Amino acid sequence: MTGTKAQPTHQRVRVGEYDVDIRTYGDGAGHIVLVHGLGASGRYFSRLVDELAKDSTVHTLEMPGFGSASTPHHGLDMAGFAKISCDALRAAGIGPAQWVGHSMGCQVVTEMALCAPDLVTSVVLMGPTTNSGERHAVLQGLRLAQDCLREPPVINWILLTDYLRAGPRWYLRTMPKMVRHRLEERIGRVQAPVTLVRGAKDPIVPARWLRELAAARPGAVAVDLPGQPHVCMYTEPAQTAALLRSAAHGQ
Repeated sequence: MTGTKAQPTHQRVRVGEYDVDIRTYGDGAGHIVLVHGLGASGRYFSRLVDELAKDSTVHTLEMPGFGSASTPHHGLDMAGFAKISCDALRAAGIGPAQWVGHSMGCQVVTEMALCAPDLVTSVVLMGPTTNSGERHAVLQGLRLAQDCLREPPVINWILLTDYLRAGPRWYLRTMPKMVRHRLEERIGRVQAPVTLVRGAKDPIVPARWLRELAAARPGAVAVDLPGQPHVCMYTEPAQTAALLRSAAHGQ
């Protein structure tokens, strides 16, 4: 279904009561960590992984309650997910690395960069949430439904099955914390180079919001991928991979 050619190694890292699942592809010199969005898993990174693993070591990180990681008893906010993710990467011996977040993963990666600046070389935020003009769970749900009409059927299927695997209870428990998080107030503190990416047809992440984030983090590079929806790394993996390589080399 996902089409990932590279065969990963898998490790589950226990951090307190929380599990983090890490899958590693390729054996290139540069390390890249991919962090998924709300309800998702590492599966929707498959086409991007295929591109990146040609010359890099790529790690997909599945946070507690998502993907194959078990659901914990206690909920987490963005800083909580970030702290556990950083502890898991340290325990796994991964870093320094480029950190790439998608959707809610952008909020987590930003908090990770503040929590463990020694582990990150550059930050790439793809489709960053939550748009300050629509900071409401119902509006976010409507935008997600709108985006589904623009995504290929395979992505909608991957995400639907991932949402079901995470379960409505954990999804709905995490959603308000995602919506309340103020990325625009946190991104300016990130020391590592920052690249902001959105699909030009992404209804969840309007161009205005990307400009707001770029203004909040002087020096950040903002890029629109023409014709792409929210899950742009699946619909345009080669161009996304090229952006990540440019960001890694400070170009």
